[in-house]
Amino acid sequence: MRELPAALLATLARVETFARSRGTPPYLVGGFLRDQLLARTRRGLNVDLAVPSEALEFSRALAAHLHGAFVPLDEAAGTARVVVTADGLRVELDVSDFRGATLDADLRRRDFTINAMAARLDGWLRAPQAPPLIDPLDGRAALAARRLIPCFPGTFEEDPVRILRAFRFVAELDFTLEPAATALMAGALPGLARVSGERVRDECLAILETDRAAAAVRALNELGALDVLFPELVPGRGLDQGTFHHLDVLGHQLETVAQADRFLAAFAEFSAPLREPMSRYCAEELVEGRPRKGLIKLAGLLHDVGKPARRTVEPDGEIWFRGHEQTGAELAAEIVKRLRLSNREADLVCGVVLHHLRPGFLSREPQLTRRALYRFFKELGEDGPACLLTWWADRLATRGSKSRVDQIDQQRSRLEEILHAYFFRAEEVVRPPRLVTGHRLMEAFRLPPGPRIGALLGAIEEAQAEGRIRTADDALGLARELLAQAPPAAGP
Repeated sequence: MRELPAALLATLARVETFARSRGTPPYLVGGFLRDQLLARTRRGLNVDLAVPSEALEFSRALAAHLHGAFVPLDEAAGTARVVVTADGLRVELDVSDFRGATLDADLRRRDFTINAMAARLDGWLRAPQAPPLIDPLDGRAALAARRLIPCFPGTFEEDPVRILRAFRFVAELDFTLEPAATALMAGALPGLARVSGERVRDECLAILETDRAAAAVRALNELGALDVLFPELVPGRGLDQGTFHHLDVLGHQLETVAQADRFLAAFAEFSAPLREPMSRYCAEELVEGRPRKGLIKLAGLLHDVGKPARRTVEPDGEIWFRGHEQTGAELAAEIVKRLRLSNREADLVCGVVLHHLRPGFLSREPQLTRRALYRFFKELGEDGPACLLTWWADRLATRGSKSRVDQIDQQRSRLEEILHAYFFRAEEVVRPPRLVTGHRLMEAFRLPPGPRIGALLGAIEEAQAEGRIRTADDALGLARELLAQAPPAAGP
């Protein structure tokens, strides 16, 4: 088993002392024990605890004792979170009531056997590396066999989001789903439509963040769950795209996720200097616990969602999807709203869907100009690399074995050129430092505040990115020229 942080052990020891003083024996349960047995590193210090009853009252008092924060999670189910800081580390304690009259009943009503193990906290603290386990459903054997087994036949009916959770665990842990689970899931599918957007979002993004997301999404498609989650994708199933594509629309979108899985895992196909900054970029969390990597794959899944509405067949038999990116962005906006993504996350996904064709246009230019680079990143900002990576997954998913190696190599070279500009030449061509301020322009040319100032600043920045100007005097000279070409309107 992996070594546990001293701050976590100290916090749990304080919890045990507090619980003993109240006569409330807490039990470690669920994912914390599972991951400890797998020697798997968790992203944060999050511990699940179960108490016989009155978890809300216990948690509120525990938060006060630890000088932490009390956060009710589900008052009806008796679940709360206590957040404390120990040695600079954030520790989350999720406390819940038994889901039955006894601990045994609680464990038998959990989702999967690998999560249906427990250890009394005081016993675990005495031997954290070899705790005495309570394991009524033989979850430890399922861990050893790498099998995901439902705890009871009605587990998905009881909570349909467990359908998504099953495929998340399969993808995260590289486990095999018990074959009998598929029929149980199918019967619970209608209930998935009633699950809150927040819970669907968390499970979907957790799936997409893994390196085995495509297999999970394809399994959800075969089960029929994708139709419930993203009905906007259904019209693309079986929709022919013509000779340029080797898959139908939906098949292409699923393959785009597969390609993203492949190269986002380690960026091995890119030149060495780009791998670390690209990895850091994809790991950045726009919202706590939700890395950019999952959002890029969500954009890949949705990038052609507008195609069915824009499909036309020309007299010569050619198939076109003109304007599908605009329609796709509109549909994506409804999807991310339903998933309760933050505004920042929604902007990334919808912006990438809207602009996913642009990198392809840049890749076909005989020469990549500084102006083209500047305008691309001016439009997309920090989402520029996400758009580039989504396009690359899209490109690799388009023709399959029919792709020409020379074209792929040329386009990868151009892709790296654009990424290199973002990560290593940002102040030169992406976000050049401002040479003059709006106030300086107003002062120098006796201009009032207004959109004219913004237009002048934009023109100056673009000229700077192109390398045509370099100093504040150059900037003022350019502003003078632009004003001479179109002077401000005279006042009354």
